[in-house]
Amino acid sequence: MTIMQTITAIVSALIVPFLVQAIKTHAMSGNIARFVSILVSLLAGVATGFVGGLPAEPGAWMTCIFAVVGGVQTAYAAFRAVGVTSRWLDALLNLGSITPEHADK
Repeated sequence: MTIMQTITAIVSALIVPFLVQAIKTHAMSGNIARFVSILVSLLAGVATGFVGGLPAEPGAWMTCIFAVVGGVQTAYAAFRAVGVTSRWLDALLNLGSITPEHADK
């Protein structure tokens, strides 16, 4: 894994939980949200692989993909442990929605 791929993996691992929470809906169950998170993590891992050029061997692809998937899961667990998911990430669900009691403020 190159230095650019490492930096991209770290940045992706920190950003993907916010992206997943932003696309999550109230109609989406916990299991579906988990699979969406894994899918987005896999896509971010593939994108990370392309940052340093096209990996020539399967092991390089797997390193990039699993680094991002593992990083996302670790970041989400860390965010949740300090309350970020219950405050900041969940607040993303309310972006753009104005409730009647807040409409006149």
